[in-house]
Amino acid sequence: MRYHILQRLDAEDNLALLFNAYMKPLFMLEQTVLPRESMREFRNLLNSAAGLSPTEEAAQRLQWAPPRLYQLCVLDNSLTDLHKHIHWALKALTKFFAEYEGDLKRYAIETRLKVIDEFGSDDETDWEETGILDEEGEPEWKVVYKDDEASLQRYSLHNDLAQHFAAPDTMGERIGTSKAGDFAYFSDVVARATSFNPLKMLRDFTGKDLPVYHPNDEGQMIPESLGDEVERELNEDLRNESIVNYFHLVLNEAQKTAAHYHACQTSKDFRLLLTQLEQLRDVCFF
Repeated sequence: MRYHILQRLDAEDNLALLFNAYMKPLFMLEQTVLPRESMREFRNLLNSAAGLSPTEEAAQRLQWAPPRLYQLCVLDNSLTDLHKHIHWALKALTKFFAEYEGDLKRYAIETRLKVIDEFGSDDETDWEETGILDEEGEPEWKVVYKDDEASLQRYSLHNDLAQHFAAPDTMGERIGTSKAGDFAYFSDVVARATSFNPLKMLRDFTGKDLPVYHPNDEGQMIPESLGDEVERELNEDLRNESIVNYFHLVLNEAQKTAAHYHACQTSKDFRLLLTQLEQLRDVCFF
């Protein structure tokens, strides 16, 4: 049985910590929608749902849970992919400024030479003889140096970064793909997480005042007072609300970052893009 849909990001940067904190309050929802049936039990559910009087259990498992299960899978993919694309774009830009010192034309020239040398080209004008014969007496070839705009366009930094940013013809989560409103359902669950506390649900179900225990200074387990419980939940609510606000801030800033990327033309523009990506990675929500 798969016990988790939402996988923690295996990273220690602030963006990963924020995304992990956002996913944590969704644990109860995740456990509610996870399939737990055997194939025989699942077949019985299908038969019940197909009957004239489907049971409440069949309606719950087959109508309510599946779309939420799918949503959680999409959420997991989205957060994982957004985090990856921010880091991949950061890596590419950091390398550009370190190795090419902001020289966009040199980057495109050298990238073109490397790519064609490694993967080849069907354009005959991309090749010229070296003047040297190989062991079989055949002429050796090398990539022709070109620095005109048309030849370099597909090897530009902007073109290499395109895979990390949202565009009309892209699918999947990239920088700037989704807005805060697209996560509204989950953000509402995170903000109201204390309402789905398992102990509260058990109290409502049993009608009993079930205590919460915590260790005192001597290490003894003592029941939590009602005042302490209310204060703890209030602090959790404030923290969860803060997490949602910062999460939405990241998504809004990602929209602006993507818009800036599409307008980038100069080295100065790409330097600002690098700064914007660093700010997304280093978001401070504590």
